[in-house]
Formats: sequence, C-alpha cells, structure tokens
Amino acid sequence: MSLYDHIETCNVHSFDDKMPFRVGGRQVGWVGENVASRMTRWDHYFEITDNSVDILESLNDVESRSKALAEAGAALVVQQALPRNRKELCSVTEKFGGEGLMRIDRAWLESFGVISYGVHVNGYVQTAAGPELWIGVRSKNRGVAPGKLDNMVAGGLPVGLTLAENVIKEAAEEASVPEDVASTARPAGVITYMLDTERGMRRDMLFVYDLELPADFTPVNEDGEVSGFVKWPAQQALRVVEETDEFKFNVNLVLIDFAIRHGLIAPEHPDYVRLIKGLRAWS
Repeated sequence: MSLYDHIETCNVHSFDDKMPFRVGGRQVGWVGENVASRMTRWDHYFEITDNSVDILESLNDVESRSKALAEAGAALVVQQALPRNRKELCSVTEKFGGEGLMRIDRAWLESFGVISYGVHVNGYVQTAAGPELWIGVRSKNRGVAPGKLDNMVAGGLPVGLTLAENVIKEAAEEASVPEDVASTARPAGVITYMLDTERGMRRDMLFVYDLELPADFTPVNEDGEVSGFVKWPAQQALRVVEETDEFKFNVNLVLIDFAIRHGLIAPEHPDYVRLIKGLRAWS
C-alpha cells in the first residue's frame, strides 16, 4: 500500500449509469438510472428523459423545489430506493458559494450526486518533537466506517451555518472544545474527490482546518458518534495511513494533506507532486 493508493480509492467512479440532475437549468448532480426510473410518477415536479432529470421550470424557488424533492423522496424511501432521511438539510448549489437552488436531506446527497460540503479539523498539540494529533475512534454504531479512526472533529455543512460556525458547532459536539478555542481553528485548504458508492456518487468538498490545542486539553465526545480518542505523533498517524486501512477512507486524505503542509512529507518523496494534485481531484 502507498499513500497515493488512498487517493485513488477515493476517486473510483463512472458516469455510465448516471444521468445529469438539473435544477433551474443548472447541473447540480448525477442520478442513477434506478432512482430516475422511479421518479417518472411525479411528472408534475420532474421531467425525466433518456438523458437527464430536471426539476420543472414552474418550480422556480427554493421552497417549491425542496418540497417537491422531499415528497418524492419520502415515497422512494418506502420503496427502499433511497436511504431513510436524517432530517438534516443541506444546500444544493452548482458550486461552493453559488446560489442556493434547493435543499436536500443529507442522506440523499449521494443518491442525487449533489456536492457535499463539510469540515475536517486536525486537532493537534505542538511539541518540540513535532505535532501530535488527537485521533477519534468512530462508534461501532456509525452507518459509515464504524470503529474506524477519524479526525478529532468532522461534519457535513447544514443549511444556515457558515463553515466557521460549523467548526465551532462540531467541535463542541464531537470533542467538547470550548468556543473560544474552536474559533482559533485556522483554514488550511480544501480536498475534493468523487467516489461511487452503493447509493450513488459522493462528490465531496472537504474544508480543512488546523486547530492547535493546549497541551493539557483532552477531547470528550458529547454526541455519541465517537467512542474515544488517542493522541499520536503525527508521524505515527502517517505511518498508519501508509500501512493500513484503519482510518475512515477520506480521513486518509486529510492526514496526507496535514503531513505535506507540516513538512512530514518532503518534496523528495517520489509521489509528492502527484499527492498534492490528487488531493484536489476537482474544483
């Protein structure tokens, strides 16, 4: 296994069995043919052709579009064509910072191939020997990657919150980080990838933050999503990334990015340039 293997794993996808999903004339995602074929009964909301799935132009605002998808989606959940909703709404945009075109339940992002925005926070302590990272251990009841290793803090971006606000919210819930500490998290870049899943396609844009923590701080989980934490030298975490699959699949990319920015992966590394390019597969 190599570091670059993790980047390749996160970018295995195909458009062969997917149709463009358009809202307001703009493509915002990709719908699998199995889901699209079931949506034809809602022809008062959607126009389904052999080439695309479009929300009708008569639905010309966020509320009407969101209501239409929620109604159809609820029926598709009963048919087991969509996963049960999580009651957490995300904004549908053509690109980050673009106009919000509608809202979609977080559980359905992959099924419609809509871009998912999220934050990942590297919580670390700076020592004379180099940075030490706080690593979360995901609870065994998590729907994705149960029991795997994770960043100290991570979460999707819901409607109504800025990235900075979401960092503070997730830091409090996942690691009991006080707001005055969480607010010092430093934006450190973005990671993107596209990955086919059983539900559809993940098109993730992860906003990465570095949060330097006091030496005497110990994270404590509040929302039940993390079973515990360990603190490792960043170099040790990187070795685990390189040699195993113990981390959640996308966290490997976040830690590779951290290692590059903090000089743990030097330019002399044979995959240095390829790693940097691969961490931003699309934008």
